[in-house]
Amino acid sequence: MRTLIFKIICATLCLFSGSKMMAQETILAYFYATENQEEVLLKWAIQEGETCNGILITRSIDSLFFDVIGEIGGVCGDPNFQQPYSFIDEHPPKNKTIYYKLELGISDFSNIISTEVISKNESGYQVRPQPMGSGGRIYFNNPEYKKWEISIYQISGQFIRKLFTQQNYFELRTEEWSEGMYYFVLTQNEMIIKGKIIIAK
Repeated sequence: MRTLIFKIICATLCLFSGSKMMAQETILAYFYATENQEEVLLKWAIQEGETCNGILITRSIDSLFFDVIGEIGGVCGDPNFQQPYSFIDEHPPKNKTIYYKLELGISDFSNIISTEVISKNESGYQVRPQPMGSGGRIYFNNPEYKKWEISIYQISGQFIRKLFTQQNYFELRTEEWSEGMYYFVLTQNEMIIKGKIIIAK
């Protein structure tokens, strides 16, 4: 009886290990997500010579339980060249980490990728957290990854700092800043966004 139980446990572990290995091996050349105007653009490509029967696009907010949000039917991929695909998630959850995974046919899965969609106020930005303690971020829309500049001032008008980025946020370290209200100006050519930061420690 003990021998039989041992064999069953070994077979189960081997099956699980094999399934895990299959999930890690993927036919994809790449798979990534970018946030654009509070939507998420997914892009991936199936490697040359690889195919699958249909693709399910799935989304999760905890990386454990995924819901299907899109489907590409039929045979995917091509025997002669790398085949690209894209999908737009038009209604992603806001202000939290979102996870995406592809089901490639019945036996293959992509790696899990993640991104975050930050909702903006009417002025086109969001400060997180607000108020700030030791630091935070100022988010804004920058879908083409252009170079933006931020100038930060005390409420009295005294200049504090100038930074540059090509991301869709500015990272601030505020440990040495005094408590109180500050204001900032984001500029990119003729585009201007103005807002306020509160420092509370």
